[in-house]
Amino acid sequence: MVRIRQSLSAPVAWLGRAARYNGTERGAFAQSAKAAIAAVISWVIAAELLSLPQPFLAPYTAVFVVEATVYRSVRYAAQQLAAIVGAVVVAGLTNLLIPSTIASIGVATLAGLLIGQWHRLGSSGPWVGITALVIITFGTSTSASLLLDRLLESALGVAVGTFVNAVLFPPVYAGGAREAVQRLADRLAELLTGVAEGLRRDEVADRAQDWVSEAEHVERFVVQAEQAVQWGQESRRLNIRTHSSRVKVPDDQYRFPLATLRSLAPYVRQLTDALRAMADEELPSRHPGEDERRRFAELLDAVARTVRLRGDPEASEEDLTKSLEDSRERLDELDGYLTADSPIGPAMGLVGMLIPVRRTLRELEAR
Repeated sequence: MVRIRQSLSAPVAWLGRAARYNGTERGAFAQSAKAAIAAVISWVIAAELLSLPQPFLAPYTAVFVVEATVYRSVRYAAQQLAAIVGAVVVAGLTNLLIPSTIASIGVATLAGLLIGQWHRLGSSGPWVGITALVIITFGTSTSASLLLDRLLESALGVAVGTFVNAVLFPPVYAGGAREAVQRLADRLAELLTGVAEGLRRDEVADRAQDWVSEAEHVERFVVQAEQAVQWGQESRRLNIRTHSSRVKVPDDQYRFPLATLRSLAPYVRQLTDALRAMADEELPSRHPGEDERRRFAELLDAVARTVRLRGDPEASEEDLTKSLEDSRERLDELDGYLTADSPIGPAMGLVGMLIPVRRTLRELEAR
């Protein structure tokens, strides 16, 4: 009974989130509403104003053209028009050359599907064969005027759908890029601070494998951030909102921080691998003492703060510079400490872990 109530209340909760928050729910609702508006407008024009014989093709096509971005709508519109033209040509030629309806259905469908394999048609490719099949079975392939009507109906839907998506609240996905990049930075920083805390508490043996697993999962956040930034960049192409005073999103605002954070992920993974190797080491001389662990933990905390700042496009250059200087000073201090130590001293276990940290800091300083 509880699950049934939850299932019934889920749509209401979804609509509530769409009304209250400017998130994915509101974006999905807006795109769905625009598709419905495009369908109504194209039907009114095709059926009421132009009195076309098969007006359903106009709203049918318009709905498919309302894509997630304006650029994608324009690209899909061109592909859809090309697919429809190809279908009309295939249906017309098949009817002209093959008198049998049964045979023409098979030939037109086969030819259309093969033509649809052309990569330039994208996801619209299969519609060459499907539309050719519909045209033949509806009996419109026997008349040139009816074939032209099919083109007009489909072109009308494509034009209306593209226009509605481009003019009526065209989508911009800047917020998703910002959140994804900051989430990646937070994930990396949390892993580094977690390692630092584990070193202070001498819990490396118990938590090393968990750190390795967390470092492996960071790749998922890298992919999510890359996709979000790509969506943000694509949503600005051909978008009239990006030229308004209310929507200002520089092209490189999230791309550069993402490039830096993406380059850090392999080094953080190397650090966790080194910690796991140290945890498996049986020689006591390979395990750093309390003072060495404390120094290294302070270095990791400083690097984690720098990572968070690098992932925040709104962070000041002054704060980032100070954090980088603090991290570099702690690294140099620990380097000097290790150099002064005996080769078989307790700090020897830190040598392998310092390499990925040094590379991490180098990436943070270079960008």
